[in-house]
Amino acid sequence: MTIGLRFAAVEAMTESASSTHFPLEGNVNCIALFNHEEIGSVSTTGAQSSLIPSLLERLSPTPALLAQSIAKSLLISADMGHAVHPNYTSKHEENHKPCINGGIVIKTNAKQRYASDAIGSFTVKKLLERKGGRVQEYEVRNDMCVDQPFFPFGPYTNPLNI
Repeated sequence: MTIGLRFAAVEAMTESASSTHFPLEGNVNCIALFNHEEIGSVSTTGAQSSLIPSLLERLSPTPALLAQSIAKSLLISADMGHAVHPNYTSKHEENHKPCINGGIVIKTNAKQRYASDAIGSFTVKKLLERKGGRVQEYEVRNDMCVDQPFFPFGPYTNPLNI
């Protein structure tokens, strides 16, 4: 996650804390900012470490309450997307070419190399719609190598990669 996305996440958390539209009681809102994403997040302090699963298990009084919390959760795995390079337009699907300033990019891949799913994508699209934002759909070609952002928590989240 770049410094710009980190700033946006902290700003959003700060605004939500004073919002009357989002009840804080009974919710645990958090931002997880990790080191070493460029090497696959596999370090002891990276996103694929045991930090978040361990923290969730320790904060939950019972396994049943942990399961309920996970079912109600939403994880957004955010990173900067790259627009189409003019010298390599053939590397993109015809209808999936991210444009500079074209809006938030939701990345998907048939091999599920990204954390995006239908529920999370729908949620982000609706939130953007409310704010007048735009969405770009980006489907990576199956024959192309994909950078794999972290998806460390397995059953602990309902993830979305944007």
